[in-house]
Amino acid sequence: GYVDLTLIISSKGTLLNKPLINIKGLPIFEIDEYFDGLEDEILKLTKTFSLKNMKQNQNLIDGLKKTCRKYTKEKTGKKPITNINVVRI
Repeated sequence: GYVDLTLIISSKGTLLNKPLINIKGLPIFEIDEYFDGLEDEILKLTKTFSLKNMKQNQNLIDGLKKTCRKYTKEKTGKKPITNINVVRI
C-alpha cells in the first residue's frame, strides 16, 4: 500500500489548506478516523518547522515521511510506500 501526501504552502509560510492525503491498498477500516488522526500528526509536525525556510524543506519532507509511515504502521501493521509533495505558491 501507499500514502501520497501533498502540502500546499503559501508564500507567507502557512499551510494553504488541509493536507491532501491519498491512500491505496492499505487495510483501513475506520477511514475517517485514520485521516483525522494522520492529519493531526502532520499538522503537529509542520508546527515544528519554519515552513517559509527553504533550507528546512528536505527535513520537513523527511519528517513527514516518518510521520506517515509510523502512524500507518501503528494503525495497520503495514509500512506504506510514502510519497510527499510540498507545493509552494
